[in-house]
Amino acid sequence: MRDFILALDRIVGRFVLAAACLALAVAALAGLFQIITRFVLQQPSDWTEVLTRTMIIWSVYLGLAAALRGGALLSVDLLYRIASRTPYLRLLQLLITGCTLLFLCVVVWHGWDVVHRVRFQNLAGLEISISWAYAAVPVGATFGILGVIANFIDPKRGELEAQQ
Repeated sequence: MRDFILALDRIVGRFVLAAACLALAVAALAGLFQIITRFVLQQPSDWTEVLTRTMIIWSVYLGLAAALRGGALLSVDLLYRIASRTPYLRLLQLLITGCTLLFLCVVVWHGWDVVHRVRFQNLAGLEISISWAYAAVPVGATFGILGVIANFIDPKRGELEAQQ
């Protein structure tokens, strides 16, 4: 099971990080297009601001999974330093992982609820359902759950050990 989760995390993690980078690139290009049309051509487009904002939201929530996989969990460095010399380090890691998973499950639950509630509203300028923008929250949190579990199984906390 451990090997399956880590293999799934490697495959999904690469895809999610590539999608986050692509979303950020689209946001940058849309922002550039908006600047050109607004200040050079003097005819602003009405869809670029909405697209830029939506793509930035997607890049942040997809990047969340990569950050969580890299060990950017809710922790206190002082507790890690204290617990690193004791047999309670794994218990501290389990507690942090459990709290993070609980938080992400709440985010997924309420995120899907919001996506469901706003499914009939449209984004101004793009004329697509606003659910596509809000879906970044539960989707990113779902991928984040996989990252947290993979990080618990195979921790990557090199930056913490380097600081000591």
